[in-house]
Amino acid sequence: MSSQSVVVTGGTQGLGFGYAREFLRRGHKVVLSGRDAGRVADAVARLAPEAAAHGSSVAGWVCDAASMEQTQALWDHAVSCHGRVDIWLHNAGYARTGQKFLDNTPTEIETMVRGNVIGSINAANVAIAGMTAQGGGKLFLTLGGGGATGRVVPGMTAYSTTKRAVKYLAGALVKERREKRDERVLVGTISPGVNVTEGMLREMRALPAAQRAKSFAQLNFIGEHVETTTPWIVERVLAASKQGEDITWLTGGRMLGRVVGKLLGRQRDIVSRYQIED
Repeated sequence: MSSQSVVVTGGTQGLGFGYAREFLRRGHKVVLSGRDAGRVADAVARLAPEAAAHGSSVAGWVCDAASMEQTQALWDHAVSCHGRVDIWLHNAGYARTGQKFLDNTPTEIETMVRGNVIGSINAANVAIAGMTAQGGGKLFLTLGGGGATGRVVPGMTAYSTTKRAVKYLAGALVKERREKRDERVLVGTISPGVNVTEGMLREMRALPAAQRAKSFAQLNFIGEHVETTTPWIVERVLAASKQGEDITWLTGGRMLGRVVGKLLGRQRDIVSRYQIED
């Protein structure tokens, strides 16, 4: 497969960093973005050895996806670096989970709405327009928190509401592309499952001890490491060839396997490698 130009938003840590690393390991050129200049520079520096080892390249750009102007500037920078954008993986967003709805501050709610909903709309606007002009490309939006299925998850009211909006956005975009009979620009979604990221660890440390213990048990059952999910997801993004591709990590089959494993006495241990306890 020839080298492709990839943009990963929210690429300075967690899943976004993992996606960027996996694209580089497959020889693709990556531009990652984040809202903090220092974190962008640090992520690029940490990924530079991967790029050098695989004959690829990595660059960074400061971008708040909630700003249309900054999102357009990210596209323009990636095009100036590599001539085009073949894949735009929109991972940027904000999650505040594990608490009752009224415990969300107005600032947290606004940040989730701006980052997850407006950010996704801006990414779609810029990427689809740019890819249409250049003759093709792939846009993937990130779901989560029950947003893909509509499942109601306690403690995730505000976050899951924003992700449900992204699900509707993706479905509407896919329908538009199909009505146009245009397969040059593909729109898809990613449901990466429950990954242990820096943001999740920060939230876990903030929980009361009793609630944290319960969360540990749940995370050991459904959780996963970023380095486990991201290679699988990136391979499927690269292979995607039809409109409306839905890349879901935590499938019914995987869940069934975990239930059976638990019944057979096989205990998954996800959290012990992370320093979560005070």
